[in-house]
Amino acid sequence: MRLTNREAQVMSLLCSGLKDRAIASTLNLSVRTVQNYLARIYIKYHAKNRTQAVSKFLNIHGKLVLDLISGEKNEKDNSSLDWREVYSLVNGF
Repeated sequence: MRLTNREAQVMSLLCSGLKDRAIASTLNLSVRTVQNYLARIYIKYHAKNRTQAVSKFLNIHGKLVLDLISGEKNEKDNSSLDWREVYSLVNGF
């Protein structure tokens, strides 16, 4: 299931436990825009709420996403994973 760049950004922040307002502030978006992205993510993951969306996302994309959430270092370049890596992981790049 493919997420857009922005959906991947929203999903990575959602996985980090941020609420809509904090996601909006982080990405410089309105809360309503974040809610629209979340609605599209819920549809793509057949989720009824944020908890289900995160659960299904983690079930599909596994350890690399868990590393992102926990802030563990990427062994290749010793830097933290970010939303771009989530996007690449989700979209198979």
